Amino acid sequence: MYGFEIIQDLAAVLSGNELIVSSNGNISRQVYHYLPQPQIYLRGSMGLPIPVGLGVAMARPEKQILTIVGDGNLLMGLGSLATTAFVRPSNLKILIIDNNEYATTGNQRTTSGILNYPSLLDGFDIPNIVPILRNDPIESVRGKFQIWLNSSELCVLPALVDTKPPTLSNIPLHPEEIAAFQRTCKE
Repeated sequence: MYGFEIIQDLAAVLSGNELIVSSNGNISRQVYHYLPQPQIYLRGSMGLPIPVGLGVAMARPEKQILTIVGDGNLLMGLGSLATTAFVRPSNLKILIIDNNEYATTGNQRTTSGILNYPSLLDGFDIPNIVPILRNDPIESVRGKFQIWLNSSELCVLPALVDTKPPTLSNIPLHPEEIAAFQRTCKE
C-alpha cells in the first residue's frame, strides 16, 4: 500500500466536517487532490504539522482536527508530541504516513525504520491504534480509520507504506489564499 492510497481510502470514511492540517510537500499535494477542499496545507514548514494541528484543535474545540504528517516531518518535530500529550485535545487525531523517505526532496531515507510506533507513542502516553501495514486489506485499513476517527480522545494512527508518490501538480493556492482560509476557520 502506498501513501496516496491511504489518503484516497481516508476520503471514503470522512464525514466532510473534519478540518485537515497536512504536511508540506507530497502529502499536502495528495490531500489537495484527493480530499475535500479547502483544508490547511502547510508549505515550507518542515516539522510543524503537529504543532499547527494542536493549535487549530485548541482554537476550534468543536471541530475534529485531523493532522496528516509524514515520517520526515514527524522526526523533525518529534518533541511536539510531548506538548501534544500534555495538552491532550480530544478533537485532535494524527495520521502518520511513513514511507521511510523524504519523498519530496529526492527520496533520501529517513531514520523512521527504527521506530516502534506503539512503544514511542505509549512513551508519550498518547493513545494509538495498531499501525496500518503495507499489506493490510482495505477492510482492515478502513476499520482502523473508523476506530481512529471515532476515538473520544487524542489518538494517533501510524501507517507504514511503500514509496511511490504520484506525480501531482502543486497546490494552485498562494500562501495568502491559504492564510485567508485559515482565518475563516476561526469564525
